Amino acid sequence: MRRFFSITFAILILATAFTVSAEAQSSGSQRVIANIPFEFSASNKRLPAGEYAITVLNSSSDRKALQIRSMNGRFSALVLTNTVIGNVADNSKLVFERYDDRYFFSQAHIAGDSTSLAALRSHKEQKHLMATAKKKSLVIIVAG
Repeated sequence: MRRFFSITFAILILATAFTVSAEAQSSGSQRVIANIPFEFSASNKRLPAGEYAITVLNSSSDRKALQIRSMNGRFSALVLTNTVIGNVADNSKLVFERYDDRYFFSQAHIAGDSTSLAALRSHKEQKHLMATAKKKSLVIIVAG
């Protein structure tokens, strides 16, 4: 009987330790919620207009990845990024490149952070966009 209680107690301690560890990892993640009013592309995926959560996945790495996920969970993209050093931002910002009537996710700048996360784009994709677009402009969405 004593052994049963010891095993039960040990399992309870382990479960509590895992829960605390998971909470510590999730509370440190950087996350931004933004309403994006147009359809856009991110990592070769087309995402419809709507409300999205943008989360930095591996924030301790020098090669960060962003998860862009619709709030209803139906649409998502994983974006590999390069870190660009800049000034500390007061507000979170998402930057999109606009070619004609198409929008492409370009950068995320998280409030309170001095780095921007610039989406990686293949040379082939960049060349295609430059050849087919009449003009390029930047669209910045300030997120809360």
